[in-house]
Amino acid sequence: MQPRQHSAFGEKAVANEPGKAEDETAQKLILAGMELFGQYGFKGTTTRMIAEAADSNIGSIAYYFDNKTGLYHAIARHIARRMREVFGFTGEQSAASASDCDQALAQLELIVKRMVRQFAQAPEARRWLMLVMREQASPTEAFDILYEETFERVHVHLTRLIAVVMDRSPDERRVIIEAHTVMGQIVFFLVGRFPLLRRLGIEGEFPPDVVDTAEQVVISHLHALAFTTKG
Repeated sequence: MQPRQHSAFGEKAVANEPGKAEDETAQKLILAGMELFGQYGFKGTTTRMIAEAADSNIGSIAYYFDNKTGLYHAIARHIARRMREVFGFTGEQSAASASDCDQALAQLELIVKRMVRQFAQAPEARRWLMLVMREQASPTEAFDILYEETFERVHVHLTRLIAVVMDRSPDERRVIIEAHTVMGQIVFFLVGRFPLLRRLGIEGEFPPDVVDTAEQVVISHLHALAFTTKG
């Protein structure tokens, strides 16, 4: 049996092999749906709302995605793929090359810098935010897509590197929780951007020096893990 194919546009779009104009229509539906689902939730968003926001015929949702659920899952796959791309997790990730603490820290610093800059500066991450937060708070099948295609992959890689830094097993709960804490610190520069901007007396966007400081703070926490003992 042939494995079912997925694209950013969903299974039906793969079968139909759409051309450039059709690709653009499907992409507009994904971007419009991402914003509306994030704002109103799955139940509060109608296919008519999405079609109007995408300036598309309502029948195009059925053509590309079968139905609203198919579009919602396609959006989850789109977000998962874009996360892998912008965070540099497009291939097989392995921490086997990090044979000592210094090498593991060097790899972690690169990951932290990519993620902090994406969450603190890139507008694209803000478009993902509300839908991802809804799935974190009340998981559906879309959460399984996000978790299996991106969240787990990133989390496992960070856990393995942190295990090297701490000289512990990556299967220990403490190490897994440390990795989760590091991810939480980074993500909060997006989730909690407005309180931080107000606290710093800044209007608009994070200036470069604040982003540099954010990187340094998270990286300093990683270096502190090297002093965590097995006790």
